[in-house]
Amino acid sequence: MLDFCGFEHCLPRHSFGPYARSNYVIHVVLDGEGVLESRGKKRKIGRDHAFILYPGETTTYWADRSDPWFYCWIGFHGESADRVVESMGFTKDDPVVKVRESEEIGQLVRKMIGTKELDLDGQLRRYAYMMMFFSDLIADGEQGKNGELPLQVISYAEYAARYISNHYREKIRIRELAERIGISRSYLVKLMKQEMGMSPQEFLIATRMKRASEFLIRTDDSIRSVADECGYDDALAFSKVFKAKFGVNPSEYRLRYRERTAPSDEEDQ
Repeated sequence: MLDFCGFEHCLPRHSFGPYARSNYVIHVVLDGEGVLESRGKKRKIGRDHAFILYPGETTTYWADRSDPWFYCWIGFHGESADRVVESMGFTKDDPVVKVRESEEIGQLVRKMIGTKELDLDGQLRRYAYMMMFFSDLIADGEQGKNGELPLQVISYAEYAARYISNHYREKIRIRELAERIGISRSYLVKLMKQEMGMSPQEFLIATRMKRASEFLIRTDDSIRSVADECGYDDALAFSKVFKAKFGVNPSEYRLRYRERTAPSDEEDQ
């Protein structure tokens, strides 16, 4: 469902946020450049790129001082929204994609704005333009995958694995994931074991533990913070799963890694 759409020629350093939305919002940069800040990262974004704002994610974005951006946007929600967004190539860790024909997409937004929506004909036309907007971004995403199969022809197991990899921080219930795909839980488990060598739950744990090891190595975040980043509300439960995977608890893992990588006295001389 289309919620809103529009254009804006931003003034230098014009900003919006920090703010968390209840729907998806995609901005397509038609000219100029600016910065998006999300999940503690700042990304400079210019013409012929699109960036997405996820529901519930607090973000801030602002126009460049010397070359402020001009962009169009649409806000939307719906049962299929998550899958549409994923097929465009967006992820929460990388919410920016390249756009080949930004002007064409801008024309679609202009048509949405110029269409009356008070009658059925207008509603259907706006919906059609939104679908074309999505289709163009999906085509761009598939072209940038270097030959990777488009979403609609990948296997159920691969789709489940991608979903888990993108949403491991969230509460994922395997039964709900199977329903999302349109198959039974038992069939999804069977397919994942055949293609991935592990069940969906095992794949989820493996993904979380891989991310946890990376957080422990790269950051000084507390164990509670790392647990939360990896989808665990309970730090003790997280530590128990981590120790079962790596043989040591998270604190020991971090300490051992840093002892192995610390420069020796001879190297310091």
